[in-house]
Amino acid sequence: MPEGNPNPTPSYDGPAAGRRIARHLIRIAYIAAPVLAALAVLLVALNAAATIARLMARLGADPVGQALAGASTVGVLVLLLAVAMLGQHTPTRALSLIYLVAWLPLTLALSAAEAALASSLATTALAQVGQTIATLLGGLALLPAVTLAVASRRADSQNLRGELAHYLGNAQKLVLLTATAGASVAFGLSRGMPAEVAAFIAVVLEVSFLLALARAGQHPLHSWALAAFGAVLALVSVETLSVLSGLSRLPALAAAGETLYLLTPAAGLAYIVASQLVGQPARIRIRPVQPQADQVADQQQPDQPETQPAYSLNGHSGPK
Repeated sequence: MPEGNPNPTPSYDGPAAGRRIARHLIRIAYIAAPVLAALAVLLVALNAAATIARLMARLGADPVGQALAGASTVGVLVLLLAVAMLGQHTPTRALSLIYLVAWLPLTLALSAAEAALASSLATTALAQVGQTIATLLGGLALLPAVTLAVASRRADSQNLRGELAHYLGNAQKLVLLTATAGASVAFGLSRGMPAEVAAFIAVVLEVSFLLALARAGQHPLHSWALAAFGAVLALVSVETLSVLSGLSRLPALAAAGETLYLLTPAAGLAYIVASQLVGQPARIRIRPVQPQADQVADQQQPDQPETQPAYSLNGHSGPK
């Protein structure tokens, strides 16, 4: 009887073993990829926060201010990214995407300003932009904090594109109103007005325009007022830009702008008075309705309860 090999060599299927190893490697890659991506994002965020902290230290901020500056830029950026990617509320996601597009260049500008100042490059404009953003950083960080809280109370429409259009339209209005208000103030200051007077006229002009914008369509007066105040804002803004940019000035445009600018308080007051007169509803006298005769009789003679005849035990009717 032949004896077998006491130490047999196991037979392996080469292609099957290779496939098993490949499956294990793919599984490991799927597990490790999110961890490696998270570590990379964390390192990049820490580097950006440290760069912005060095910029704030260069500008004279204390250690607490340096840490808060990093949190106001990189921390807010990470928070916006998390809300935009993981949030379930559509208006909040839309607003987070808008802020994300704006906050990323802001963070890049601060990092570039620190790199320019540290390397002593001849980029004065970039350094000035970074320093300006750094001084406004504390107030800018309040914008996403407040507006995201307000947007969280908005009804969910499940339409991301519609919500983006809504918030972008409101952002455009806000930017235009802020720019025209600044142009109105600069228009007055360039002509020797005190700062408080120029600010007062700018507030009156902007409030009148907003009032007409909110009431447009209710009456032709508001539509005409919207067109008039919008034309004044456009005229003042164009004249201010032409003066500040040093481009060719139009004397007729400047004269018309100065005249309308001076008439702004009176025009705003006249619009308020006219809108109150137009908005009063017509008085309608309602004559009281005379009750009918049968209704009066029914009210004077209320229904009497019906009396049932009484019967005794002996079958005769009771006393009448």
